[in-house]
Amino acid sequence: MTHSSAKKDGFGRPFFCHVLSVLGLGCLALPAFAQGAIYRCGQEYTNSPQGRTDCVRIHVPPAVTVIEGTRPNAGPLPARTTSEGGTALVPGQRTKADAVREPPAAQRERDVQARAILLQELAQAQQQQAQLQQAFKDSETAKQADKTLTVKAALERNQRDIDSLQRELARRPVAANP
Repeated sequence: MTHSSAKKDGFGRPFFCHVLSVLGLGCLALPAFAQGAIYRCGQEYTNSPQGRTDCVRIHVPPAVTVIEGTRPNAGPLPARTTSEGGTALVPGQRTKADAVREPPAAQRERDVQARAILLQELAQAQQQQAQLQQAFKDSETAKQADKTLTVKAALERNQRDIDSLQRELARRPVAANP
């Protein structure tokens, strides 16, 4: 009689065969409990590989990450008042936009500086436009097609810059001294 170190089950088979069969059945039942397996088949991801041999199941964690938003600074809460039409919020203090607003004199000074910068840029763009127009005429008379196209593109781009500077100047009011 030979002795085997493996324990036998009731049918004369080693115990580990029984364990392997239970594990095998458990593995077959796993896909039924999963939300849906995802497979990578080459460069494609799918939940139904349909008999393809190059598919590998990938693990996707089921966790969802929730990031809480920031809380506003703990300041006085707005008071609620009721009116005939319903409820309305009444701020307990000045709003943040009011706190950022500059005094009129400082804002006026900034507007004047911004307008001066825009006028300076417009003058430079107009000078450049005159130079480009002269270069365009010279290239046309010299019959240089490639240079003519380059200068023409630069002329159009510079004209768009001039137009945008003029629009910006129109948006900014002329500062009047109080």
